[in-house]
Amino acid sequence: MIEKETHEFTGPSNGDNPFLFGHKEQVSFLLNCIRTRQIPNAWLFHGPVGIGKASLALNVAKVLSNNSVFKKDSLSYLSEKDIRNPNASLQVTNIFFCKRKWDDKKKLLQKNISIADIRELSRKFYLSSADYSYKVCIVDTVEDLNLSASNALLKILEEPPKNTYFLLSTNFLNQIPLTIQSRCFDLKISSPRIEQSLEWLSDYQKKDALKALEITNNLPIKAKHFLDNNLLDARDNFVKDVSGIIKEGKDIISISEKWIKDNDTLNLKLEWMSQILSDSIKFHADKSIESLTSDTDAISKYLSGVASPEKIHKLISKTNYLWNLFSRETNLRKDYQLGGLFVDWEKYLGVSKKV
Repeated sequence: MIEKETHEFTGPSNGDNPFLFGHKEQVSFLLNCIRTRQIPNAWLFHGPVGIGKASLALNVAKVLSNNSVFKKDSLSYLSEKDIRNPNASLQVTNIFFCKRKWDDKKKLLQKNISIADIRELSRKFYLSSADYSYKVCIVDTVEDLNLSASNALLKILEEPPKNTYFLLSTNFLNQIPLTIQSRCFDLKISSPRIEQSLEWLSDYQKKDALKALEITNNLPIKAKHFLDNNLLDARDNFVKDVSGIIKEGKDIISISEKWIKDNDTLNLKLEWMSQILSDSIKFHADKSIESLTSDTDAISKYLSGVASPEKIHKLISKTNYLWNLFSRETNLRKDYQLGGLFVDWEKYLGVSKKV
């Protein structure tokens, strides 16, 4: 069993591949493991959504799956470039992906990674166990494994096939069973400093970049997506709509219909709603906090004064549940679901004064 260790690194550097923004220390650490041939069978990359965990795992997998690498007497020639921008000629046939599959009949993603998915993965590994090729498995969002799949993966990690590496990534470390965590080498990837993110986003207007970084909790890749897709107007309209709901002046049915029509940003709006509620709990707990998210501070502060943390926690759970439901199911009457959430907002929070 691999000894449980945690390594935390932060910060991007200007000029990085946009899909591998930063991770300088992580890349250096991983390269050192490969060069010295001290490579754990299983890694667990964890950190915020949109920080580049899956991209890092894929590029590391390309290097590990290149059999010729391990036939060299010395691996000192490997450089950071080999991980940041792996040569297209590297073998990728030995890389296996495990994540929620698309159901063509239902036209939606499976709710979980199933035990059948893990068994299929295991079969592929053991079928080629007789040869000496190196195989790499990437399990993206490992928190999506159901209980049976988690147990099956654990069994493989306890007795891994020969010449096999596992690269697991998760957005929520606390949702990963401790039994799986204990079999993995823990690599934490954190958000960069705001100054570094701004430097990387220097092609955009600074005020827009700052706003995008604030809204995305300083996740630069997510902020870049925000800016590239012109979501600043969508954010402004969202704030106006929620403010209207809170002060009772707007009809929740008309707002619900409006959001349903703009389906492309519906889940994003639910994410923002959850952030407003989370901020209100922080304001309630610490009255000295002046600002958390500037364009929604007034709403969050108002909610912290009219609703108890218990009620707000219930709304966060309902909002996050709906976000997950909409992410995984397409054959839903989303108007009913969203309308019900707005009714709960009025029920738990009350709507009285202007914010």
